[in-house]
Amino acid sequence: MRWIGGVSVLIFFWACQPDNPDPSGSSSTMTQRLTGGSSRTWRLQTLSFRGSSQPIPPCRADDRWTFSSDGNASLQNPNPCEQNSPEDPPSLSARWRFSNGERFIVVEGQSFFMNREIIQLTDNQLVWEYSGDGGDLVQETWVP
Repeated sequence: MRWIGGVSVLIFFWACQPDNPDPSGSSSTMTQRLTGGSSRTWRLQTLSFRGSSQPIPPCRADDRWTFSSDGNASLQNPNPCEQNSPEDPPSLSARWRFSNGERFIVVEGQSFFMNREIIQLTDNQLVWEYSGDGGDLVQETWVP
């Protein structure tokens, strides 16, 4: 009788195991979503301050972030908002990583540091938030 009970428990646990993940790759990891598997470039689509949608300034409309699966990142900023400012360079190379359980993305380069909270990351959209000047909440939505 004891043997049958043990077998019943094993069958129950085996039957309750989750199905195998879809081999088509629909369950992408955060890195795969961010990099497209190797390298993906993102452009700014929407911008909001304190929850209110704002027009994207022309100097930000051409910004492009490229994230590579090897941890490299680059920014192309052909028309900086602040000309000749080290805080708004026309381009930069950096390293990126996730932190705090993939809740944040950190981008660091020589004399550059950026830390953004990831609100949403799919294959087609990256939404991050941060405190802007004066502590105002800024949310940016990026698309490939």
